[in-house]
Amino acid sequence: MSSPFVIVIPIDFTPAAFRAVEYAQGLSKKVDTTLILLHIIAKREEEIEAEQRFKEFVRKGNLDSSTVQTKVIVGNYLTDIGTIAESLSANLIVMGTHGERGMQKVFGSYALRVVENSKVALLIVQEESQFRPIKKIVMTIDLERESVQIVKIASTIAHYFDAEIILVGGQHEDPILKKKVSMNMLLCKEYLQKENVNYHIELLERKQFDEHLINYCAEHQVDMLAATFYQNTFYAFSDKFVQHLMMNKLHIPLMTIDSTSTGQSSQLSFMM
Repeated sequence: MSSPFVIVIPIDFTPAAFRAVEYAQGLSKKVDTTLILLHIIAKREEEIEAEQRFKEFVRKGNLDSSTVQTKVIVGNYLTDIGTIAESLSANLIVMGTHGERGMQKVFGSYALRVVENSKVALLIVQEESQFRPIKKIVMTIDLERESVQIVKIASTIAHYFDAEIILVGGQHEDPILKKKVSMNMLLCKEYLQKENVNYHIELLERKQFDEHLINYCAEHQVDMLAATFYQNTFYAFSDKFVQHLMMNKLHIPLMTIDSTSTGQSSQLSFMM
């Protein structure tokens, strides 16, 4: 008997948190899932109030307390979510972001801090996002080997929903750069073939790549984005690129993982 798919949802009792829970519940319809709602407090004295707020949150959300766990833990919201999720053997963190006009960049920066400090992949859900059955996942691939890290969790989600993964890269004229992208595409293709996941490849214009990517998603009704996050790069897929995808105008959820992730959740382990 396989272990349940464990999803941790950080809760700050806002509408964005409700949206994240709704999305996680949508994911859970296709697989045996354990949902863990996590609220982090700064000091133990806040625990009683947090527990009371959790009861109200569960009641308002009409959540089944027999299938949803709640946990209140002392820590730092930005740096400890990943560590706590890993200790709970989580497969995925589903995190809501706020959509207030003018504040997207601030909340996006907060979310990236969580990504930086997590070995567990995150699915970032905008407050305006609506769950729908996942049929198409766009996964970005570029020059750096780390850009393929997200393939393992993307493949898992695709398998649950019988979805197709579209591997999207940039068009390069330089033969050396073209070869790098091709090698990364090959790694992903081999893994997806082994996992019996349907896929195909698309190459988009490199100039204003993020805009071309979002337009492609709109044209092909993409349900989820997947991109590895890394800061130390001279290429396109920087933290700004991932933040832009996180706050995309189509409100498509973004699945991401830090490029330096190691340990049980490391996505590069599939190559070894």
